[in-house]
Amino acid sequence: MKSVPSAKRLTFFYFSIVAIALVTIHASVFELTKEDIEHLYGNNRLQANEAFALRVFANADLTGLDKVELPREEISEVNRPPVIYLNWKNLPPGFPDPDTLALNEEREVKFSPESEERAYFMKKIDLPAGGKTYHALLVIDNTLFEFSEEQLLGAHAQQLVVSLVLLAISLFVVMKIAERLTNPISRFANTLAEKSPDDLEPVDVPKGTATLELLKMVETFNDYQARIRDLLERERAFNRYTSHELRTPLMVMKGAITLLGESKDEAFIEKQRQRLEKATGEIGEFIETLLTLTKAVEGAELIPRALSEEELTNIVANHQHLLNNKAVEWWVKVEGDPVIRMPEAAFHILLGNVIKNAFACVERGVVSVVVNSEGIQVCDTGPGLYGKSSASEGFGLGLLLVRDICHRYGWSFELKDNSASGSSGCTAVIGFAVAQNTGEEVKG
Repeated sequence: MKSVPSAKRLTFFYFSIVAIALVTIHASVFELTKEDIEHLYGNNRLQANEAFALRVFANADLTGLDKVELPREEISEVNRPPVIYLNWKNLPPGFPDPDTLALNEEREVKFSPESEERAYFMKKIDLPAGGKTYHALLVIDNTLFEFSEEQLLGAHAQQLVVSLVLLAISLFVVMKIAERLTNPISRFANTLAEKSPDDLEPVDVPKGTATLELLKMVETFNDYQARIRDLLERERAFNRYTSHELRTPLMVMKGAITLLGESKDEAFIEKQRQRLEKATGEIGEFIETLLTLTKAVEGAELIPRALSEEELTNIVANHQHLLNNKAVEWWVKVEGDPVIRMPEAAFHILLGNVIKNAFACVERGVVSVVVNSEGIQVCDTGPGLYGKSSASEGFGLGLLLVRDICHRYGWSFELKDNSASGSSGCTAVIGFAVAQNTGEEVKG
């Protein structure tokens, strides 16, 4: 596996790129600026002295002169006066042949006569004087600027050193900041690596600088852990419910088979056959519904069908045995012509589990089932949501399957305690999908 650099290493790498770029730009700007200033300075001096010579020597007689100096500045070894050469033979050694220069062409020359490096700017001009026009060479000693340039380079070197020191300090500060920001993340990663697969408890925010991103990361991870924990608990409860749901019809089938082998009475045999048929039907419906929940919703499952009072009564009556030895009555009321989009097997398991939960919770009183075009309400007069006994837990697990079926077909399911309305017990409210009343297709 290819190694992945750490955040500190990446920070150092990118900061180094920026530092090198800044130093390069700094040096380049200095070099380019220095050259531009030198040429601008030399050209401006040439133009100024040319204008001065044209004005001063307009009426002067320069016949027989080899050169004319223009002492307009303070004279020193590095600041010699401008000179106009009229005779090319008197040019100092090292100068180019003026005949090779074009008129008004400006040129810079550098050479080292007598082991002393000097620099000049020159320009070939026409100099009118005394009624004549002379081909002259205007020469300006630029050694003073070259000397100043060396001083400027020294100053620039000092600035560069200061810049490098500042960059080093900045790098140190940036690395410290990166360390403070990344250390909590490293601790968080180590904490996760040390957690066992069965440990789904929330993780505390690691010590160190707590940034908004780190807090969001820990919060998201803990939420994810909580969802996994809820899923596992729900799966365990669902498995318990499944075993309970299958065990009852299997016991009925086993008992019926045993009784069939001990009797030859046709009426008794027919009764046991009906018990077997009913038990196998319940198992078949339950398995079919479980398998359906694992697949996407198909159009064939959403064919509208009407709910009749007879179908609803049969579903409730199938669980009448849960009321044995209980002073409980039940009734079914259908308002209007309710229409649903759900397979018959899934609907029977859905409503059957709600009925079983109600029958298991109530000891005396009434269980009512009211159905209309908006949904179903199953109300009981039991102890309510907060007074259920552990004996009803097995049937309460069936509500997990109820919620799954409702979620699959876009229905809603809610348990409400009746204490808010001043009565006892609770009410299970099943809401039909809005789409099924508007003709839209329900999607899983």
